[in-house]
Amino acid sequence: MPRPFPTETVRDLIGIARLLYRSWSAASTRDTRLPELVAIGKDLQQALRMAGDHKPGTRPYREAWAIAEVATSRLGGIVDAYVAVKPLISAAFGRVDENGESTEREAQRKARQAR
Repeated sequence: MPRPFPTETVRDLIGIARLLYRSWSAASTRDTRLPELVAIGKDLQQALRMAGDHKPGTRPYREAWAIAEVATSRLGGIVDAYVAVKPLISAAFGRVDENGESTEREAQRKARQAR
């Protein structure tokens, strides 16, 4: 059974991208990272829509995971200089990585479903 799409985590990542955009654009509207942040945010929003519009296990659902994984990795790369934020994105990637380990909560849900 496919893991449920990490909707809350992807929403959190969109929020982080928005906050970074606001912060960096306030410091300099010429910051070269701004267009990449916009693209990352759009990709994460697309992944949310795709996952919500399709059933688990379908090709579009799997594509939503892939888009979220790549966007999360890109977001992690763009904030390397911001060490305080880096651990948050790294932790989120563990939730977005479709092949990652299930959380304890997910494991408990699967155990209940198996009964």
